[in-house]
Amino acid sequence: MYDFSIQKEMLRAALQLLEEKDLLTHAALGGGTALSAYYWGHRYSTDIDMFIHSKENIAKALRQNQWSSDFLKRIQALGYTNGYKSNPIYTEIAIDNACKIQYFSVVDRTKEPYTKMKLWDMDVAIESIEEIIAKKIYFRASVGNARDLFDIALAVHKKPHILNEINLPFKSIETLFETVTSIKNDADLREEYGNEIDQMNPHGNYKFIAEYTVPYLHLFLESYCAAHHTGIVLEDEDCKEIEMYAYEALGDTNA
Repeated sequence: MYDFSIQKEMLRAALQLLEEKDLLTHAALGGGTALSAYYWGHRYSTDIDMFIHSKENIAKALRQNQWSSDFLKRIQALGYTNGYKSNPIYTEIAIDNACKIQYFSVVDRTKEPYTKMKLWDMDVAIESIEEIIAKKIYFRASVGNARDLFDIALAVHKKPHILNEINLPFKSIETLFETVTSIKNDADLREEYGNEIDQMNPHGNYKFIAEYTVPYLHLFLESYCAAHHTGIVLEDEDCKEIEMYAYEALGDTNA
């Protein structure tokens, strides 16, 4: 459904740079593009996010003045001019105003953070859904981007006990709940969420979740956090019941 032709070539370029700098062994594709292009096909995504699971100083290894001429020609053919940012744990190569290749130095958030897969005729390590969602919550819970919230909501819908399988401080989940609550209670933020979702063109199979992500996540996280605060350990079946309640409540709202 989605045209990922430029993302395919961006991934090829991203892997080339990692291979040239001997970083490929511990690098994996993650983020929204991995979720959509490999796992779910649920929305359009523009960026190639490569996560390097080591303590390597990626800024030093990937610095612009040490790129090979072959790599530079490859990304220039995609539209790159000079969009480059870097700090010790993050490097960004902007192909154009919409598409970026990003490299992150990270620690594992799950027991098996990535697996070697085949995507777009390339052998590439791809992060697990659990690892991707863990990062979205840990790094972006306070931001409330529509794409991240939609991804998290769909992950919960497909695997209600997913939060039990990721290694996160509970404060991160509480922060996510606070962010979702703020959006739910603010008409302007709800409108902004809706506009961002429209731009992502969610797949028809997931439009309901996409449209009602905010109230759905609010209901689910409200119960999930309340259980934690009262000392209740939620088993997988408990999470399934909470998810079912949240999803069915949306149907009542939409009736």
